Amino acid sequence: MPTPLTCAVLLAAILMIPARCFAGKSLGPGLTYDSANGYHVVAANLDSAQTEVRVALPHAKPAENMLSVAQWAKAEDAYVAVNANYFGGPVNHPCGAARGHGVQHPGIYAEAGNCVTTMGWARGKGAVFSGAGHEADAAYVPQFTELATGGGLLLQGGRRRDWNHSKLEERRACTAVGLSADRKRFIFVVTDSRACTGKGLQDVLLANGASDAIHLDGGGSSKMWVRGIGYVNDVSENRRPSVAIVAKPREQGCPQACGSAQCVQTFQTKRAECVGKPCRGGLSSAWSCDSTLRRRLRCRGGLVAVQSCATVCIPKPSGAVCSPCSSGNGYYCGGDGVLGDAKTLFFCSKGALTQSKKCPKRCVVMPPGRDDRCE
Repeated sequence: MPTPLTCAVLLAAILMIPARCFAGKSLGPGLTYDSANGYHVVAANLDSAQTEVRVALPHAKPAENMLSVAQWAKAEDAYVAVNANYFGGPVNHPCGAARGHGVQHPGIYAEAGNCVTTMGWARGKGAVFSGAGHEADAAYVPQFTELATGGGLLLQGGRRRDWNHSKLEERRACTAVGLSADRKRFIFVVTDSRACTGKGLQDVLLANGASDAIHLDGGGSSKMWVRGIGYVNDVSENRRPSVAIVAKPREQGCPQACGSAQCVQTFQTKRAECVGKPCRGGLSSAWSCDSTLRRRLRCRGGLVAVQSCATVCIPKPSGAVCSPCSSGNGYYCGGDGVLGDAKTLFFCSKGALTQSKKCPKRCVVMPPGRDDRCE
């Protein structure tokens, strides 16, 4: 596989222009950045023990997903962030399937023939396929925790594909992402405002080891943000895409110091905490999501307290909140609007599971408006 410096030289040779590059500038563990001729490339090692590539965690309310690429990067504590899906409407609903950290984006809409080329991935695996008809389906391709949808294919199986010319507007800015054949390398590409061509994207992706690739939203939406540099391409607009792809620090393992106590990790800071033990530095009295986004934790009386969410924990600057109970406060069997064992009865209050009871025989799901019960 070419080294980052070799990739920059190959890029210059392929495009027949003088090389202007950062010679594989390191951005963090397993991350390098190069640029030449208006093409900006970040290559990420998907096998890195310290860095991961994700779709930014979607918020429960579509309006809260109207963030600039830089704002998405800040929300995720990311090294790198780029725009992803096309979007539309007053609250920038994503066009086509989108999923981040295993959570499906709200308010997705379909656009036949355009927003149907989906890339899905998780650590060590990935694929490009049609997401048509499955835009909001959280059960579709469950092996992939991350989904982003673009306008069309650029590469498939290492071969060039004719791109979707109605979506990829040449001589403007454009964004593309690719995966290596062994799924150990993720490539981000963003161009300057007048640099993009379909062939140029293919050349850069191939030079950086991509086997499968798609093009994402373009024009004024194409932006790449890099920690320590800021925006690297020259697009003047600062639009607010509803979906962004980020490279960020990977969650680190729990310390042995927890002993028999349960260990949890915070979603934002990646710090490990021991439930019921003294709080470590940085954990405050405000709720934080854990790394699974299924619980929240905080420091209470100097000790770590944890609470389970009915479905998903949503990070917020003022303190993490649990997504509301599906049918309001009350008793739910596991799997009936709340996560958990189907034979356990849970009480959901404002999205948090405050108590549970194992049913002697079974948990009975009642009609809407009535509490579930044990039998």
